[in-house]
Amino acid sequence: MAFQNYPLFYLFFLSALITGYLSLYTWKRREIRSAKSFSILMGLISVWSLFYGFEVITDDPALHVLFLKLEYLAIPWISGFLILFALEFGGYTKYLTNKLLFLIFLIPVIVFIGYFTNDYHHLYYENSTFLLINDLVVISNTPGMLYRLLTVANIAAAIFGFLVVLQVYYHAPPLLRPQLKYTQLSFIVGIVCVLSYFVFPKLYPDFDLSPIFLVIIGVFLLHAIFRYKLLDLMYIPYRNIFSYLHEGVMVLDPKNRILEINEAASLFFDQDQEILRGRNLESIDSPLKEYYPALTGNDGTKFTIHKKKDQTEYFFLVEMYPVYNLKEMITCRMVILHDISDITKSNKALEEAGKKLSLLNCITRHDLLNQIAIVSGYSNVMIDSSYNPDLYKHHLEIIRDSSDMMKDLIQFTAAYQNLGVGSPVWLSVEGLATRAWKSLPNADGISLEVRSSVEIFADLLLEKVFFNLFDNSIRHGGEIHKISIFSYEQNGIHFLVYEDDGMGIEPEIKPKIFSRGFGKNTGYGLFLIREILSITSITINETGIYGKGVRFEMKIPAGGVRKRSDNSGSEEREEK
Repeated sequence: MAFQNYPLFYLFFLSALITGYLSLYTWKRREIRSAKSFSILMGLISVWSLFYGFEVITDDPALHVLFLKLEYLAIPWISGFLILFALEFGGYTKYLTNKLLFLIFLIPVIVFIGYFTNDYHHLYYENSTFLLINDLVVISNTPGMLYRLLTVANIAAAIFGFLVVLQVYYHAPPLLRPQLKYTQLSFIVGIVCVLSYFVFPKLYPDFDLSPIFLVIIGVFLLHAIFRYKLLDLMYIPYRNIFSYLHEGVMVLDPKNRILEINEAASLFFDQDQEILRGRNLESIDSPLKEYYPALTGNDGTKFTIHKKKDQTEYFFLVEMYPVYNLKEMITCRMVILHDISDITKSNKALEEAGKKLSLLNCITRHDLLNQIAIVSGYSNVMIDSSYNPDLYKHHLEIIRDSSDMMKDLIQFTAAYQNLGVGSPVWLSVEGLATRAWKSLPNADGISLEVRSSVEIFADLLLEKVFFNLFDNSIRHGGEIHKISIFSYEQNGIHFLVYEDDGMGIEPEIKPKIFSRGFGKNTGYGLFLIREILSITSITINETGIYGKGVRFEMKIPAGGVRKRSDNSGSEEREEK
């Protein structure tokens, strides 16, 4: 291979160097929107420029052909990645479906295959010849149909990219406009770059000024990236913010027709966004209908509503803000729907917990005073009476029993002092049951099986519920080998079930087991379970068969159960 001094050949390598650097630099930031496609685009241009430089400086026709083929590993794909970059940069990523990607890269695929099979059909180059001009070996190609198709695709891609950036520029804040100006200039130079091959006079056949223009583009983009933080400070389209808000938002025109509505708001109406757009708010049957005068007034308003869906009650805080123009005329009304269902349920649960705590404090204080009165009374009797061993022993036994009762009452206050302290939250049945089981000191020889993939809305003391149920089985269940916890749904109602294979509970005492103070130990375990669950309106009943084990069924109210948010774990687990 002999070197030939092709005009401006060094600019081709300079272009490869700049675009290659841009490719590597932006690849390190590929997590930023559009940076990955930009990096690939710059990499393709770098490959093209590099091998074009090698092509023109060699006088060996065989190497000419080799380097040209290496160039075409990159050239056909540039238009596709240019369009992809423009769409991502403009914030249109949600439109990048598989179907659209197929259409974007259809021409690049056809051209790529067409070029490398050109010897069979000559649709890309009709013919190619080598000429010797001014002591330079140059190649002369006659464009075919596929070549012209690629040219049109490149021009269309550059124009499309320019229009997208222009649209972004129009909506972008002033901070981002300098970087967008340089991006626009880059697209303009790109368009001129493609047209130059056909419009500008050529020094030699097939002489292409594109890499020279690409140097200019590279300089513009370098300046935009390092001076104005292109691909760092990114424009976020307002429509994307609007669409992905968790709060429901809709915009009404002065005639109260829905101009725009996001997905969260359309779910409130249980209708598709496209169906709702253009409709008058009053014509839509929804809980908002009775508040129509407030929503269409000239002053802002705020109110709460509720709606029922699939036996679940939802609560919303609705706000309306009128938007005025400079002439103090309403241009639109913005309506925001805040889903406050969980907050409302938490407030109700906290209110219920407060009532229970107040009642429990009152009852416990009353019981303690009764026991203190017994101790005080029998103590005074012993002080005032003459010594009688049998009578004293009897009185001391009563005092001891009262002291034990006071100890149990004080221990009970320690258990329920945190009742309702925190707001109820969504809790994993499997996670809490497993954790409570591992905290038991005396569960040897008993296995736990949990078959539940749900979370329930309950007080933070739900773990105490499982602990007390386990403790109750171990203490009073007799010979137990297995405990099972599972959930099921019947007729739209969710149940959480706790079972063991012990001896169960006698039918005659079942109505009393949840009563305060009833039982063989402290008498507060099952009572506390019922109180914890009732904070979020969960009821519990024992439906087991005596001799076959206990079965506690917890009925969960509508809206109080959902699928576990992290389903990576198994739905069935055994602990031993």
